[in-house]
Amino acid sequence: MVFVPRMIPMIDSPQVAIALAARWHRARTLVLLSMAGLPALIGLVCLTFALLPRLDVSAMPWWSAIPVLAAFLSVIALVVWLRRDGLTDPASWFPATVLMTGSQLVLGVVPGFGIAVRSATGTAVVVKALLAVGVLSAGSAWSLSRRAHRALLASPVPELGATPLRLVFRGRLSRIAIGTDRVDWTIRVSGSWLDAGVSFRNLRDVSVTTKSSSSDDALALVLHTSSGRWTVPTQDAAVLCELLRLRKTSWEQRVETAIERERELYHEMLHLLATARGTASTADESVSVTVDADGVATGIELTDGIRGKNPQRISAELMECFSRARRVARNEVQDLMVQRYAGSASEKLAA
Repeated sequence: MVFVPRMIPMIDSPQVAIALAARWHRARTLVLLSMAGLPALIGLVCLTFALLPRLDVSAMPWWSAIPVLAAFLSVIALVVWLRRDGLTDPASWFPATVLMTGSQLVLGVVPGFGIAVRSATGTAVVVKALLAVGVLSAGSAWSLSRRAHRALLASPVPELGATPLRLVFRGRLSRIAIGTDRVDWTIRVSGSWLDAGVSFRNLRDVSVTTKSSSSDDALALVLHTSSGRWTVPTQDAAVLCELLRLRKTSWEQRVETAIERERELYHEMLHLLATARGTASTADESVSVTVDADGVATGIELTDGIRGKNPQRISAELMECFSRARRVARNEVQDLMVQRYAGSASEKLAA
């Protein structure tokens, strides 16, 4: 299993994959170093701290293993997060790396250094060198994670709109975050920051305008929403406009596909309900009743076994069979709804 895919995941266009290949290759290398290689090195530093006092592992006190465990658990948590949620959110790479490697320093390197200094003899230089390696590794991981984000999103290109990545672009007067189903922005108005956002469902159109400023004329992104018109100043307005249109088009295609699947599922359910039947008969099979999914009797069968039975008994058996057949049909309809409809809905949500 590849830890980080060699190409941006969930891209169905070869042209987009080729256009972004160089960016992703550089960002992927930096991500592997900052979120796997350097944190693992910090874990090895903590392990060395624990082994320095005694070369005999069996004689090592149990509490000296706590920093090692904390350091490697931080590595595992960072890797799991990256594989599950973090890969499509480049803006969170730096905060996540700072949090996990910072935890390694506080919970692993510093306590391990203290244990090694008190317990080891004649290895003060080695211990200090290992401490420097741990601190420098954490600082390098922070720097590389920030560079990974910049390598991927420093200069926006329209092809990024066809990816599942959460795109965050910062400017002097604004910050724009483009998700897979909405766009959020922060703009500076009258000396204060204003946060706003809109889902693609309520985003009518995107355009570019020239916004007059105190120094010169600058381009601005215009978001036409169902509740009004927003102007977001940014230096990459033209590219972001095209990118946002492409992202909105992708969202509309996914919505249309989901609606079509829902329509097909509905028609399939109607067909299955039309074929649903419930049948019940007496013990001697002299009376048998069949009903449809609506509980309407579609067939009544009487055999020679009714001979000798009085009409009241036959009528009672017919009513009993009719009641049991309706219960059978109702249970069959419930099974169809749960197994087919609810199961398909769960698969769509998981996808």
